Amino acid sequence: MNARGHGGGIVIAIDGPSGSGKSSTAKGVARARELRYLDTGAMYRAMTWWMLHHQVDVNDAAAVAEAASRPVITLGTDPDAPTVQVDGVDAAQAIRTQEVTTNVSAVSAVPAVRELLVTRQRQIIDEARDEAAGIVVEGRDITTVVAPDAPVKIFLTASAEMRAQRRSREVRSSDVAATQADLARRDQLDSSRAASPLTQTADATELDTTGLSLDEVIALVVKLADEAGARTPAL
Repeated sequence: MNARGHGGGIVIAIDGPSGSGKSSTAKGVARARELRYLDTGAMYRAMTWWMLHHQVDVNDAAAVAEAASRPVITLGTDPDAPTVQVDGVDAAQAIRTQEVTTNVSAVSAVPAVRELLVTRQRQIIDEARDEAAGIVVEGRDITTVVAPDAPVKIFLTASAEMRAQRRSREVRSSDVAATQADLARRDQLDSSRAASPLTQTADATELDTTGLSLDEVIALVVKLADEAGARTPAL
């Protein structure tokens, strides 16, 4: 069964801190339900990469806000082959560097950046609801700001140790302790920023992925989507 949201295809919103398993889970659910997939974090990374590439001081909020409308950021929504382009250039690898990781929280905290990217994210969601079965969207403010009316709202968590191990494998680093410290730094920045902080809504289902396999987590989210479909009248 493909659950449906209001006005079109389903929206499955997944929030959570780095290393909680958002990307792998979101892609897996999108494949299982033949939905589109959007990694909103990649959009903020792309914006950060552009700022660094164009020598904009990422710690100068006014400078970042002034330049925010200049880059053209385009994301592909195929869960099997998500793409990231900035001004027509493939930036999928460039946005995953440590330099971008270190600076993305500062850029994403600028209200003008969030306003621009949230508008684009909602456009992508609307397109998926109109043109496809729906979309799985992952990030840090999806359930609270981007798609607060999504019929399926998930908040993924995991222990600090597990998150650090996962992220270390992703970036091929053997220094798990340093990775855990960096994640703690980003958690603090993302949770305390004034614009769209990372937080769990009262109606989001919390899933602790620490002791679960990826397949188990995907199955739980798919089950929640099926249940939402059973509650939603056919359009």
